[in-house]
Amino acid sequence: MTPKLFKYSILTVGIVSTMGLATSANAARLVADSAPTIDNIATATYSIGGVAQTPVESNKVTVNITQSAAFSLTATNADGDITDDYNKNAAVTPKGRTAFNHTLTNAGNVEDTYTLSLAQKGTIPGITTVGAGTYDLDSTNVTYTIFDKDNNQLSTRTVTGTVFQETAITLKPNQYAKITISAKTIGNIGGDLQNLTLSAKSSFFAARNPSNPNEAILQNINNSTTKVPVFKISSTVSNTLNLNDPSSKATYTVTILNDGSADYATAAQGIVVFNGLPAGLRLADSPKMSVSNGASITSGNGGKGGGSAKDSIEVTLLNLAVGETATILFDVQRDANEVLADPKNIVNHATVKLNLGEAGTIYDTTDSTDPLENTAQYYPATDDTEVEDGSANNATGGDSTAPLTANERALTIDTASAKEIPTNTSGTTQVVHSAIIRNTGKETEGDVVGEIKFTISPVANSKVTVVTGSVEIIYDPDGDPKTPNFIYTIIRDGNGDNDLSTAKPKGHTRPWSGMAPDSTATINYTVESNNAVINTTEEATITLLPGGNDVPTNGNRKVTNTSEVRGLQLSKTQALNEGCSATATLNFTDAALAAKPSDCIVYKITAFNNFSAADARFTFTNTTISDDIVQFKNKAQVLTDSTTPVFAIKLDDVTSLTAQPTSNKYNANIDTTRVGGTIATLAPQKYAALMFSVKINADGAAVTP
Repeated sequence: MTPKLFKYSILTVGIVSTMGLATSANAARLVADSAPTIDNIATATYSIGGVAQTPVESNKVTVNITQSAAFSLTATNADGDITDDYNKNAAVTPKGRTAFNHTLTNAGNVEDTYTLSLAQKGTIPGITTVGAGTYDLDSTNVTYTIFDKDNNQLSTRTVTGTVFQETAITLKPNQYAKITISAKTIGNIGGDLQNLTLSAKSSFFAARNPSNPNEAILQNINNSTTKVPVFKISSTVSNTLNLNDPSSKATYTVTILNDGSADYATAAQGIVVFNGLPAGLRLADSPKMSVSNGASITSGNGGKGGGSAKDSIEVTLLNLAVGETATILFDVQRDANEVLADPKNIVNHATVKLNLGEAGTIYDTTDSTDPLENTAQYYPATDDTEVEDGSANNATGGDSTAPLTANERALTIDTASAKEIPTNTSGTTQVVHSAIIRNTGKETEGDVVGEIKFTISPVANSKVTVVTGSVEIIYDPDGDPKTPNFIYTIIRDGNGDNDLSTAKPKGHTRPWSGMAPDSTATINYTVESNNAVINTTEEATITLLPGGNDVPTNGNRKVTNTSEVRGLQLSKTQALNEGCSATATLNFTDAALAAKPSDCIVYKITAFNNFSAADARFTFTNTTISDDIVQFKNKAQVLTDSTTPVFAIKLDDVTSLTAQPTSNKYNANIDTTRVGGTIATLAPQKYAALMFSVKINADGAAVTP
């Protein structure tokens, strides 16, 4: 601080003197010293005998006067530096109020009058004002109190900053005035710095150097830094909500951080947090509400649904230091008396309110559309943003909320297939089985790994097995025969499960994107047989395995497909023909017969294709029926149309198991080892019969055909 020196003239009563006056200034202190003198000579007149005598003068006496003028203006805030003339870094909220303290002292031995005023801005070394904040002088209050040298209060007055302008106060030597400015800011937001100058002008000094009035002025510069709590709100949800289960619950976690990444953040006391649930949600029967930091939490009916159930929470008495986080927990469930506007995107919003008194109330929320949010009045524009898709918001003061998904899933499997299969199959006679998965719910299914799986399980030691790699999905998105279906292949995993999410397009089919509501997925798979037993039934069970979130429990979960083993049935019956007549009435039976030598026995061997459907794949070709004649050796003679008696061999189509062939359509014959013939084709459910007769030998002699 550099002293200021100047000279001026001073007038004394009745005498004009020219002298030197030294004046010094030490920052906010001005000092002026002078040494005027008074020379005084007395005179007297007198008369003697009525005659005036010569006037006389006394000797000269001299009075040397010492006159000292001095005053100081000091900034007295406890800002860490009492050696300067600045009140620095006083904390203030946006539109808030802070106190600047000053002392004006008359340190001279002459009475002086001081003119006081306030002015926006002012320069403090090392501090740069930031932002558009200023001081509202109309709302600012200034209190000045005068004390005598013994610290006795003489007077006090409070006026607005506007009225305070050009206020004059008179101080006698050693009197002082304490000046407190309750400064009200305006237009400032978090991080803004604003200055205010207090000036005091000495009438004594101004009068003695009128050519340079600024030499009579002392100033203090006041500085405030805008501080405000910065809230970072996060709302997350633990899981989805199962709309098929009225008791299904989800847990909300709401955190409030006083975000220390903002350098202007400050502690907050008396925070209020409100969370009104979206329509369609309510607090759970046992909501398990909790809040940290010693705050209080209560439930209410302030949700958006308007129902009678408890659907809101409010936290009060919450205090947060800078960098500190509060955590709020509560459980919710479906409110059956309200409608969920969008079950796939239920967005819950939390609101933080903080009353700053004269500075107003901060209203911060995760809802970017809330007209009450006013953080732009308190924070820089970039320091409060909202994210509503559940992703992290790493910005200073950034808020985020995660949508809750409510699922109404429903799946079933039905339409088991029953097919017929040969005892042994080739590539052309394998059989395709099927079952249908139906999405009867309101969610897309099978687009996520593990959401829809199924297994195909033949019975143990089955002779009918699934052909590896044969499983296909026929997807029908809407059940409309006029719109296309889509074909996919699917490979079971190492656990034997088939996961729909792994379905691969076949041909030019679009990529798999899951089953839409009301769609179907038909499972087709091919089976093959290996030495299966005719007229047995082989089973395979398809089990539907729903997974993922909110697994549906209603609906059918298993179907059993059956493979009926079909093929050629061969039936042999016999009839006694005692007279060996070719026109005899024959009664065929599979029971034992009693015959005598020279009786005839007629044999009928009926072949039946027992496949039930008219499927060209299962039409038998080149079906050969034969009977080994070695069994008749020395016992009977096989008759033909050239033997005696005559009994023609016949092989023809017949209409039933009991019918007899009427001709030898298929040219049956006898050779040295057998009697028989070959049927060219035998369609499903068709019969053919071979009939021939033998005559019992009379003496058991060998008979040559």
